[in-house]
Amino acid sequence: MNAWLVLFALFVGGVTARAFSGRRELEDQLQYGPLKPGHKTYLIEPLMLPLYILVVLGMGLVVPAVFWMDRRGVFHLVAGQLGLLFLHISAYYALLLLLLPLLRRVISARACAALWLTPTFLYVMTYQPNLQRTALAALPLPRPLLLPALALWALGFVGVVGWQVLSHLSLRRTLLRTGQPLEDPEVLRQWNMECRRHGVKRDIPILVWPQVGTPMTVGCFERTMVLALPRASYSPKERELIFRHELRHIIRCDSRTKVFLGFCAAMCWFNPLGWLACRRAAEDLELSCDEAVLEGADEGTRKEYALLLLNSAGTGRGYTTCLSAAAGSLRYRLKRVMKPGRRLAGSLAVGVSMFALFVTFGSVALADSPASARELIFDRAPQGITLDRVTVDSWHEPEEKYQDVFGYDAGAITEYLVSLPLRQVYAGRYELKEGRQLWLDYMEQADGEDVSRTYIILSDGVLTAGIPYDGQGDLTFLVDGEIDWDYLDSLLDFTVPDPDPPRSRPELQLSFDGPDGNPQDPPLSAMSRVWSITDAQGTRVPDDESFGVGGTFGRTLTKAVLMFSPSPYDGYTVTVERWDGSERYTLSSQELEGDLLPLAPYSAHYTVRGEFAVGDALYDMDFYFDIGQQADQEVWQTG
Repeated sequence: MNAWLVLFALFVGGVTARAFSGRRELEDQLQYGPLKPGHKTYLIEPLMLPLYILVVLGMGLVVPAVFWMDRRGVFHLVAGQLGLLFLHISAYYALLLLLLPLLRRVISARACAALWLTPTFLYVMTYQPNLQRTALAALPLPRPLLLPALALWALGFVGVVGWQVLSHLSLRRTLLRTGQPLEDPEVLRQWNMECRRHGVKRDIPILVWPQVGTPMTVGCFERTMVLALPRASYSPKERELIFRHELRHIIRCDSRTKVFLGFCAAMCWFNPLGWLACRRAAEDLELSCDEAVLEGADEGTRKEYALLLLNSAGTGRGYTTCLSAAAGSLRYRLKRVMKPGRRLAGSLAVGVSMFALFVTFGSVALADSPASARELIFDRAPQGITLDRVTVDSWHEPEEKYQDVFGYDAGAITEYLVSLPLRQVYAGRYELKEGRQLWLDYMEQADGEDVSRTYIILSDGVLTAGIPYDGQGDLTFLVDGEIDWDYLDSLLDFTVPDPDPPRSRPELQLSFDGPDGNPQDPPLSAMSRVWSITDAQGTRVPDDESFGVGGTFGRTLTKAVLMFSPSPYDGYTVTVERWDGSERYTLSSQELEGDLLPLAPYSAHYTVRGEFAVGDALYDMDFYFDIGQQADQEVWQTG
């Protein structure tokens, strides 16, 4: 497992636990005074994950170049990430359903509700696939079934989301059309007072709606929210309990949490556990508000609240929050109201769940059924490509890193590759395995020029490839069976030299003699500047300067041995300029004994000018260095 992933997950888990604790402490302030206007107490914006996916999909389809892919590649990328989300959220919710009875006895209802919401943080993992862990297994999804399965899933997803949205809009439209504005000044005064106490800045209207059997809040944002009350008579104490319950939903943005839960249900529309999980999550939202409203309440208040629940049982529709939505959960809610018991706050549980979500995301991948590399890679690559470069890594010894091989049997290597059985990974992360790796570049040429590159990297169990014009970015494949490395080794000849060795920049190193000179000292490298390079393509002037040792100072030196690599093409000159610029002279290589340069008795700048042949290129360049003689150190120390 990636150590950075573990550290990142620990950090996110710790921040989440602290944030949950901070939100709980913020709500606890309501026992002593009002919240600051505009403060919300949700753990994270519930719509973050759905909005992120919609934005990425929209950007990718409109401007696919942002992802270095075409529209088909973006679609496959988003579909793959949705597949991972479906698998991960399904497994997480199934485990949470299994543990829920125990969790409800041990931790607070608010913590239980937060546990259903933590998967919205997974947008971080879909945004940074490189943070995902290496998959432990791959579920097979044969290519012929891929598009039909995606189409069926998308049809169900759009249908469920459409039904949810239309149901919510229908409820809201009916409420606004048939509901009557509440005009009782006493009730409005009490409502406005509670709104200010809970930090709600906007005025949320109250409508009386005969068709509703329980108080409910309709709307996902404060500017669109409406509190719907049944046509019933409530005492001031009952109104206080109702208002505080609904306002907890409002400051926690539970309506938007319902949207997120609906998104999860739509994503897992064919999985009954997904629907069951969303119902349990909705129950925990109500339980957490019950718990918050009754914090520190006496037995009489609890009894009154329990009667209010009994008399207000109804049905929640759309993305609404309501006092008592489901008769099926009423018995459990009444039990929690009357016998709350002592439970842990649950901050640690929320942090641990976040850590677990992050470190396990991507444990299961989706992959194609087996096919040959010819079908999956070479038939999709440009026609007429030829093997142009072979590189090996850790071939004979682990410490032997990235070595180019210039002798190889291109036909036999390609023939071996096309026969490999591969499975393309649709979603999930696999890394190249440590140990032997074979890197291959296949080039497409037109008019003698390279126009595209198809690359393949082979390791034990995993192969990656990049196919030009494919529009899907880097591709990952699982290799079924063992790689015959001995056979591949027999196709490589490591003794063949590089037919076109890379150019090495000319260098000048210096060794000094004199009273303070020692030929055994390591040589110094002079700085250099290339003025022009002439080769078959013509003459060009690079903007180039090397960084070497500027010289030597504080010693008495008489001679310098010039060690060129390579030797000058046709002699060279040495210009000597006194440090203060008062004296200047030039020596040619013909005036020197070999490459032994007599040094001036004063501190000076030295410039060596010459031409140097490297392969078919001719470098016109300067080398320069400074000598600060001991005799006039005040000059070079201040100059």
